[in-house]
Amino acid sequence: MSKIEVRSVTKTGQSTTYQILLGPSHVVSRRYRDFEELHDFLIKKYSQSGLQVPHLPEKKAGINKTTSTEKNRSQLEVYVNQLLFHPHFVKEPELLKFFEIKPVAEGA
Repeated sequence: MSKIEVRSVTKTGQSTTYQILLGPSHVVSRRYRDFEELHDFLIKKYSQSGLQVPHLPEKKAGINKTTSTEKNRSQLEVYVNQLLFHPHFVKEPELLKFFEIKPVAEGA
């Protein structure tokens, strides 16, 4: 799997949607709240096992909205790559669901 890109950002009113490019024809749209829900799930599931969940960057809002949005986009791109290239998290069903990836059967 090559690096995942959080490519574009769409703003509608107060909400921002991030377009995540997972391959040439696989794009999913997620809001920051979706990243938070995934992160909270991972923390709850793995905190007792000692497995370190990558840090979810804080949502930045500043006077210069373009700079804040770009910073959020680039930090979320690092976050998703840390998850997808981690040998344990890449197999997590909730992560696959987040990215709309169908799990591959064992031995296939």
